[in-house]
Amino acid sequence: MDIPKLEDWRVKRFIDWLCTLPGDRVPEKQRELAEVLGVAPNLLIQWKNDPDFLAAWEHKYRKTIGSVQRQQAIMEALFETATDRTDPRQVTAAKTYFDALGISKPQRPQTERDAKRLTDAQLMEIIGERMTQEQK
Repeated sequence: MDIPKLEDWRVKRFIDWLCTLPGDRVPEKQRELAEVLGVAPNLLIQWKNDPDFLAAWEHKYRKTIGSVQRQQAIMEALFETATDRTDPRQVTAAKTYFDALGISKPQRPQTERDAKRLTDAQLMEIIGERMTQEQK
């Protein structure tokens, strides 16, 4: 695969672009970014399939978008909006908050047939998760 070293400015720029919220990306389209970087658009697609590139992208993502601090800040902002009766976005924020917590709708129960397909390890993992949920 024709991916330059991860230290290459084009690779860093592409990863930064990918870790930017879509509405804030400049340029907006990946094809336009390829022009800016001076590479073919399909080359960016190839980069996104490279294991080293994916690892670097995930690392950058976790440091920016996926950091625990950011997640906490977002959850706090959602909760604040969801509990503000004067905010017209209250219902949407409450739904999003509950969706993020995974409690907005009941979990689909495992059917007996589905359980038969599980390995012992998978079954023990599910039981452990359920016990943790019950304890909370």
